[in-house]
This record gives sequence, structure tokens and C-alpha cells, in this order.
Amino acid sequence: MAIVKMNEFSLFAFDSSKEDLLHELQKFEYVHFTNLGVDETLSELGLRNVKVPERIMEIDDDINRVGSAIKILSKFHEKPTGIKAMKEGVGTYTFDELEEQAQSIDYKEALDGVEELWGRMESLKHEKEKARARLLELKPWKSIDLPISDINGINRAEIFTGTVPKKLRERLDEEMTGFENTYYEIVEEDKDNLYVVAMSYGDEVKKAIDSLRNTSFSKIVIHGDEKPAQEMEKIDERIGELTSQMDEVEKELRSMTSQKSSLELVYDYLSNKKLRTAAAENFVSTDNVDVIKGYIPSDKAEEFERNVRDRLDNIYYMEMKEAERESDDTPILLKNSKFAKAFESLTGMYALPKYSEVDPTPLLAPFYLAFFGMMAADVGYGLIMLIGTMYVLKNFNLKENTKLFVRFFYYLSFSVIIWGFLYGSLFGGIIPLPGLFEPAEDYNSLLILSIIFGLIHIYFALGIKAYVLVHNGKTKDALFDVGFWYLALTGAIVYLLNIVMTLPEIVKTISFIVMIAGMAGIVLTGGRDAEGMVGKIGGGIYSLYGISGYVGDFVSYSRLMALGLAGGFIAGAVNMMAGMVAGSGVLGFIGAIIIFIFGQTFNLGLTLLGAYVHAIRLIFVEFFSKFYEGGGKRFKEFRSKPKYINLK
Repeated sequence: MAIVKMNEFSLFAFDSSKEDLLHELQKFEYVHFTNLGVDETLSELGLRNVKVPERIMEIDDDINRVGSAIKILSKFHEKPTGIKAMKEGVGTYTFDELEEQAQSIDYKEALDGVEELWGRMESLKHEKEKARARLLELKPWKSIDLPISDINGINRAEIFTGTVPKKLRERLDEEMTGFENTYYEIVEEDKDNLYVVAMSYGDEVKKAIDSLRNTSFSKIVIHGDEKPAQEMEKIDERIGELTSQMDEVEKELRSMTSQKSSLELVYDYLSNKKLRTAAAENFVSTDNVDVIKGYIPSDKAEEFERNVRDRLDNIYYMEMKEAERESDDTPILLKNSKFAKAFESLTGMYALPKYSEVDPTPLLAPFYLAFFGMMAADVGYGLIMLIGTMYVLKNFNLKENTKLFVRFFYYLSFSVIIWGFLYGSLFGGIIPLPGLFEPAEDYNSLLILSIIFGLIHIYFALGIKAYVLVHNGKTKDALFDVGFWYLALTGAIVYLLNIVMTLPEIVKTISFIVMIAGMAGIVLTGGRDAEGMVGKIGGGIYSLYGISGYVGDFVSYSRLMALGLAGGFIAGAVNMMAGMVAGSGVLGFIGAIIIFIFGQTFNLGLTLLGAYVHAIRLIFVEFFSKFYEGGGKRFKEFRSKPKYINLK
């Protein structure tokens, strides 16, 4: 499998047929429009951008309203959670089924009902919050046995209510002592403040005000007519009434939650309708004719032409040709086997390939599988992954992206199990297994194996580079940029093996000659694009300096051994701790089980995360850097990504 071949099309159709055409193309789905509005050449020819209909604002407003209504109903919708919810998943529809069902739903009436009820709920909630705030304001003055109206309306006397910082209690006593016609009382206190009521009469009013000011008195106006306690009772009654009314509104909202699934259908339908309406901004037009350009998969060209012809009754003009291989504007659509498709997310994380490149997904998948397994190697961990992913894939109704992610770990589980048997590891050795390696003793062998994997990985990457160059008609570049590196690296590796083992003299001589020939070729051709002889030789020498990078690459693969050993040692340490407490009676046995489960679960997560990240690094840094540039534009299917359903 590889990058899907593309055809580029130019379509001229009457503007009056635009809506019908767009509807048909959205059913077809595999259309990627080119934005012609940015093409200055077309503007100079008198073509203008197609005006997007104003009704798109209405569609957008409906989408927002439907989304808000779904969010509101979700607060009251009693739906399955956890595993049961994942099993049920979401409904699956074809495009025609989505349109047919969504168009039969009178969603405007439902929206009005939800919005009216929610508006009432918000109003009641706001009033309830204000009432609770009034209660808090009155609470400190509850012990005042005097109507609030009297406090605010006594003739020839002043009554002050407010707070004094608690730390100024003594100053308050000092300041308010010695008055004949002034009285004060602390009616309540909290951790910070004293709640004070003071009453003054006649000439002492001004002096009392000054004394209170000296205590950092902060005046509080109490609102109401009756005594504070009576006012609080009235507020409590009102809060009860508001709560009852809110319960009634909530009951009505709960009765409307049955419409939530219908509104979700409408939401995804409207999202597609908006995309279809907005697509016109990619076109340019004359007074009557729209000009449309874009890309379609080559294997769907006949179906595309048939749909256009049937929809436009043969009243159109269209040109179609194969997309240019070297064009960076050609969108990228990947098509892989079921196995390789699970690894497409890794390619997408780095960058989609350009149209002139190869799809690296099926090439990286076997290596990633092997590397992940070697770093996570444990039969127990692999079985947990296998059983868990198999159960989810079989019983859960998942969205496509989620299903691919689960399938990704399903495939990885086999590698983890195989490497676990090779290492003889089952939950860190809790049950002895015969293995090909004994990690604690054969670490040198595992290190050599890791480097050999790295050598194969890098040589394979260089081979892909050579293939791409030859495929693009650059045979000489394949020889210069790959062939000479093969000679230099292979000769150097064999020659250096003489340090650790005795090789026949003829092998040593041949490897030295091959190494020198490769290095000479790199120096002579590595700077071939530079100007002048000095620049060419300098560029060649700089290219040869890149051999130091290969040394670092080979060393980087030692992480395959290191992470595999680390996970095994941690699992073994967990087993050792569990074993130490297991012999301490019943409680010790229970403690050992807890230590084992918690420790192995923690190590499982840590091991899988480490293997996931470091395997990605080996692919992105050591593998892709040899042949892969990336930077392709994603093919944008003419469908809105569904939010609440699966769309076939």
C-alpha cells in the first residue's frame, strides 16, 4: 500500500446548479477543493470570488443553539457510564440516513423549549443566590431584637451597624467608654471581625462617630423592615419556594432529555450543511459560471465524473489529469492494510509524506513492533494488553480513531509476549520461564543484538532513500548519496570488528579498501551542488563528517537493551518486596498481594509509556532522517468530522 494516486480536475458549471452539485459531491465525500480565491492570475482575468450565502450565519447560529441545548440536556440526562457506555458507543449512519433522519426532526421547537426552561432555571438560580447572600448579610445581626426599619429611622438618635477588626477589641472598649448617651454592643464575631451595634444621642453623635472611626469601623447598612431574625425566616421561606420551582423546571428538562439523541443527529447534519455552504468560498466565478478546481483519488475518477454528469445533466465542462508527482500542492491520502493502518498515527505525528515520496507507514510498522516488544518484554504484560484490547475491540462500539488506537496496542501485545518468552519473563519472573536470554547475565549479547537491529534499521532506511531516488529518475544521486555510504559504513564496521575478533587478513584488507573507496566517493560527490572546486571538496569533506552522526545513531539503539532490562528489574524488585512480606501471616499475604498488584500495574504503565516514546524516537530520529522529508498536505474529505455519531 502507499500514497493514494490523485487526479486534478477543473470544473466549469452554472452557478444556478451550485447547491445541487455541492450536495452530490458531499455524498461522494472524496473531493479536496483548491482555494482559487488566492490565485491572483484568475483575478486579473476578471474572475471573482464566489460569495458565500448569508444563510451560513443562520446555520452557524443553529449549530451553536443545538450545541448549547445538547450541553444543557446532558446535565440532566441519565446515561450509562464507564464500561457500559463504551460498549453502547454511538450510532452509525450513512450520509443519506443522517440527512433523512435529521430533516424529519422539528428541532426548532425543541430548542425553544430547552432555552425557555434553561432561562427560567438560570433566573431562579440567580434569585436564590441573591437570597442566600442576604441571609449571610443578616446572620451577624440575628440577635438584634429591633425592627430594621426602626434602626434606620429613629428620630434625634443615630444607630450604627458595622464591623471592627477583632484585634482592635480593646481599643473599641477604650474609645466607647465615658459616653453618657452612647451605647454599643458586640452582637456577633467571626475569626476576623466584631459585628458592632452602636447608638448615640444628641451632642455625643459626632464624638461617637470619631471614636468608631479610630477603631477602623466599617459601616454596614442593613436592609429590611422587620427584625433581622424575622427577615431571615422570610428569606428561608423564599429559598424553599425557589428550590421547589427549580425542581419543577429540572423535572421538565429531564422529560426533554429523550430528544438529546435527535439533537445530536441534527448537530452533525448541520455541521455538514455548513461545510457544504462554506465550500463555495474556494471557487471563483463569472456572472453565471463557477470555476471549481480540486483533487480526487484516481481510482474514484469514473464515479466522480458519473456523479457530476448525472447531477448537472451533462451541462458542464470538465478537464481532468493526473496530479503532478513533484507538486507540493497535491493533497495526501494514505491507504494501507488493516495492520499498517493502525500505525498511520505515528506518521501523522511526524508529518505526512509529500506526493513525490513513499508512505513510510508500512515500512516503519514492523520495526516499531519489534522495538516496542523488546523494550516492554514480558509475557504477563503482553497478555494483559492482548486480552484487554481483544475484549474492547469485540465488545465496545468505538469511534474509528479510538478503534485504530486500541488495535495499535493489540498488535503490539504479540511482540511484547514473544520478547517476554525470549527473555523468560512473566511479571518479572514470578513464574520461571525458559528463555533464550537471561537479561541479568546476557546484557552484552542483548547490547550487540540492539546494535545489530540498529544497523539493519539504518541500512533499510538508506535502501528506501535509494529506491525513491531511482524511482524519481535520479540514479546517480542514489549511487552518490546511498551507494558510497553503504561502502563506507560496511567497510568501516567490518574493519573495526578486527578489534574484538580475529578476521582473515584478506577480509581485513578488502574491508579497508571498501571503506576508503566509500569515503573517497563521499568526499568527491558530497559537495557536487556547490560552486567551484574548493566548494565541492569542502562540501564533500563536510558530508563525510556525517559519519560521526551514524556512530551516535548506532549507540542510540542501546536503549532497546536498557529499557528492556529496566522494566524487568523493576518488576523483579516488586516481586522481591512482595515476597519479603508474604511470610508474615495472613496480613502479610494480603500485603504481598497489594504490593504485587500496585507495583506491577505501576511498572506496566511506566514500561509501556517508555517503550511507546523511545520506539517513536528511534523511528523519527534514526530512521526518518535518512530518507524522509515529509510536509505533505492532508487530503480534506468533503465531510465534517462527526461529533456525536459514526458516519460511514
